[in-house]
Amino acid sequence: MSRLMPANEGYADQRSTSVAERRTEQIANAAVDLFSKRGYTRTTIEDISNEIGVGKGLIYRYFEDKRDVLFRALCAVLEKYKKENIIALLEQMGPLAALKRVLTINCAIAQEHAQEVLLAYRSTKDLMSEQRHQIKAIETGIVGEIRQCLEACIREGLMHPFDARIMAYQYVMFGHTWALKNWAFSKDFTVSEFVAEGEKLLIVPFLTGSGRRKMKTAGTRAAGKKRRAQAR
Repeated sequence: MSRLMPANEGYADQRSTSVAERRTEQIANAAVDLFSKRGYTRTTIEDISNEIGVGKGLIYRYFEDKRDVLFRALCAVLEKYKKENIIALLEQMGPLAALKRVLTINCAIAQEHAQEVLLAYRSTKDLMSEQRHQIKAIETGIVGEIRQCLEACIREGLMHPFDARIMAYQYVMFGHTWALKNWAFSKDFTVSEFVAEGEKLLIVPFLTGSGRRKMKTAGTRAAGKKRRAQAR
């Protein structure tokens, strides 16, 4: 027979988990900031501990080493992409609306986690091969979901045929561009304006007549909702 856990014991476990999650996030955020400013190689565990005012022992309680901090920080960003559940968006909104949402998601996450995106390009080479493999696997899964949206658009006659796998990576890279070249684009575009330009580059040129009509109808409905909301 399983032992019933006292109410206060369950609360204690939940509180302990919450504290651990907050501490892990605090350490990872401080590390990402230092990695970005000083470089991954020049940053030490001692630097990270000094940054947040804790002993090195506490960091080793949550992370195996500096490499583990980098790995888990990068994975946390990829998990945010996964939580958006692109396949669910595809089923709920339809493929064309889901693609527009994907562009918005990619740029929004890139803006929120610009440092991590930069580190993914600069420092992934410093991870262990198994860690790199795991990151590639997560990214491949995300790209696969975008590819399904693109293939659904082609299958439903909304877009002309093209290589959906290559195009799926263009959606990912477009979001990364907002982080990697923010210094060049942020002077002239807000993130929403950048997304709108992305639609002109990655969606509109490939639309069939049916796709253009569907996109126009969706835009009209969205504008109507916005006007009604402003009138309240």
